[in-house]
Amino acid sequence: MRQHYALVLSQSRRMLLVLEDAEDVAQQVFIKAWKAWSSFDGNDPQRVAWLLRITRNASVDAARKRNIRRMAPLDVLLEERTAQVLSAPDFDGDVILARLHAAISTLPPRQRWVFQARYFEARPYAELAKETGKSEGALKASYHHARKKIESLIQEQAAEMITGH
Repeated sequence: MRQHYALVLSQSRRMLLVLEDAEDVAQQVFIKAWKAWSSFDGNDPQRVAWLLRITRNASVDAARKRNIRRMAPLDVLLEERTAQVLSAPDFDGDVILARLHAAISTLPPRQRWVFQARYFEARPYAELAKETGKSEGALKASYHHARKKIESLIQEQAAEMITGH
């Protein structure tokens, strides 16, 4: 747990934005992993991939339970999420990065996960395919759709800032 806690927490934090929610997910992940750890006979990289798969699934489930995609109109949601990201004590970016994270948070959980794994971590599709059991083509399509949605949201936000609407 000590060795992988930061990794699990960062993965769940990217999905959920809220540190407390990410900490809850990390706790669930390690409880589940603890129960099956001794029966797992893989080497360390396989264990890390297995742990990340548990983290992804738990984060997606938590995001669905919180229904974080559509709580309010999209423009209100984006402003709330941007403020939330900016006020987080461990966030050291600017408003543009906060808006990016807010836009990412509106994606469906699985698209959000693929986008974050590729964009922020540059993880190869082959690795993600092994971790998820999805084809590389399906993951590429998810990333492409996520990127287009984020680009559209960012362009809309920029236009609103310029016109004042």
